[in-house]
Amino acid sequence: TAQQKVTLTNIPGSWVISADITPTQAREKAIQQAKLEALRQAGVPERISESNILYKSDKKRDFQEIFKSIVTTSVSGEISEYKVTKEDKHTDQYGGLIYSVTLNCTVVIHNSKEDLSFNIEVTGIRETYQSSDQLSFDIKPFKDGFLTVFYLGDSTADKIYPNPIERPEKLEGGKNYHFPRSKALEYEVSTKGSLEINYVVLLYTKQDIPFNKKLTTDNILQFLAGIDPGEKCVRNFTVTIKR
Repeated sequence: TAQQKVTLTNIPGSWVISADITPTQAREKAIQQAKLEALRQAGVPERISESNILYKSDKKRDFQEIFKSIVTTSVSGEISEYKVTKEDKHTDQYGGLIYSVTLNCTVVIHNSKEDLSFNIEVTGIRETYQSSDQLSFDIKPFKDGFLTVFYLGDSTADKIYPNPIERPEKLEGGKNYHFPRSKALEYEVSTKGSLEINYVVLLYTKQDIPFNKKLTTDNILQFLAGIDPGEKCVRNFTVTIKR
C-alpha cells in the first residue's frame, strides 16, 4: 500500500557538550533530537520505551555519577532522508556549551498500527552479570516469526543472533526456544572497566528482515524504528556488567 510522505524544513535539535560528551557525539545526539522532533511535527504516533540507569563509575574519578540511557522508539513512521542545513556551537544562559543543528527531513508515515497479538515471552536475561559470564535466554513466541538480537554497549554495538554459526530460522508460535541455539557457541558479556551498562534488544518480526548496515547504535535504532509497527515486536533489557 502507498505510504504518505511529509517534507519538513528547519527542524531544530540540540545537545549539551560536557566532560563526558565530545562535540562529535553532541552533534549526533542533536541530529537524533531533530529527527524525533520531525516525527512529532509530521504527526507520527509515537511510543517511547526508555531504560534509564543512574550508576557510579570510577573511570575518571571516584563515585562519578553517569547517566546512561537507550531509547527504543516504536513509531508509525520513519525519517527516509535528511540534510543538515545549519549547525553551530554556542553557550546558553547558564554558560553551558550547546551543539545545535537544523535539518530538512522527509518523513514516511506507515499505514499499519502495532499488532498487540504479535508478541514474545522472554525469560532468563538477568539484570547483573560478572565480566566474561555467558548470556543465555529462552523465548516463547505467540505467533510464527523471525528473531534478531542486538547487543549495545558503552562503545560497541553487535548483532548476537543470527550469526555465522546460527543461521536465521522461522520460529513457531507456542514453542519454547533456548539461545544460544548452537552448543558450539557462547554469548559472552564482558567489560574492561569496573562496571558497565549494556542493553540486549530482541527484535521479532513477521518476515525475515536482515540487518545489513554497519553495526552502530544509531544504525540499529534507525533499523528498529524503520520497520512497520504491525510487522514487529521489540523487547529491550538493561544488563549491568561488573568485574
